[in-house]
Amino acid sequence: MRRKSIHLALVMFALFQMSAVAATPVQIEHQGLLLNANWQESAEPGSRPLFLIVHGTWAHSGMEIIAGLQESLAANGYESLAINLSLGISDRQGFMSCDKVIKANHADAAAEINRWVEFAKTLSDHIVLVGHSRGGNQVMLYQQQFQAPEVERLVLIAPMTWNAADSAAGYAAQVGRSLAEVMAQAQKDPNAIISAGVVYCPTAEVLASSFLSYYDAEPNRNTPALLATVTRPVLVFEGTEDPLASGFKSQIALFEKNQQVTVQWIDGADHFFRDLYTDELVDGILEWLQR
Repeated sequence: MRRKSIHLALVMFALFQMSAVAATPVQIEHQGLLLNANWQESAEPGSRPLFLIVHGTWAHSGMEIIAGLQESLAANGYESLAINLSLGISDRQGFMSCDKVIKANHADAAAEINRWVEFAKTLSDHIVLVGHSRGGNQVMLYQQQFQAPEVERLVLIAPMTWNAADSAAGYAAQVGRSLAEVMAQAQKDPNAIISAGVVYCPTAEVLASSFLSYYDAEPNRNTPALLATVTRPVLVFEGTEDPLASGFKSQIALFEKNQQVTVQWIDGADHFFRDLYTDELVDGILEWLQR
């Protein structure tokens, strides 16, 4: 594995002196925001791929599935970097709060992932990019826009699907308002702050452009459609007990002719692949890497 000069933050945290037991915080800057990640060394560092991991909707790098992936990968001799998307907040930690104006933007994740890829390239020439849930879709958005050659493979875990009818129905059920009505309000002035509710925050104030990024008619939020044209190997995991998996299963025809895409179902797993299912994810990933 190539080791170039590393950002001062890594030196401060003595990255290469840390035990594989605990992840090490890493911080970089992007467009005036401080971005955080957890770096996990392995017990057997070597010329193996580095895994760059993206969390799901408004989550963070320390949540159970992400930490479990890092621990299991380390036990198998693989290093990883689990990132926190900023969601418009500098130095964001933990889950997204509904207490302040929401300024997160779904599409902004692609550029932040690219910033982390540029950083990860100082550590390895071989990167596997992993995304859970909404993070799986954002990994695909990254791939559409940037396509660094060092990112050799993609892994999507229960990736997000989207369609207009379900989005409108879900919003109305959660917030009690017509999505079309709020969309019209947001489109009048994307820089306005509106009381609309968004994603997990049904009563929050939100920047109109942020609201539009989550709810406007944007087919790129539908991951199965993006898989149709991907040109690098992609492994998709779905759990048989995940109620959201039906949206993915119903759209397999969109990409089934693309030989770059492999789909693996894990019997008994839900959306978060807890406990032994996390190890099953990693086993599946490592077997796939050897093909």
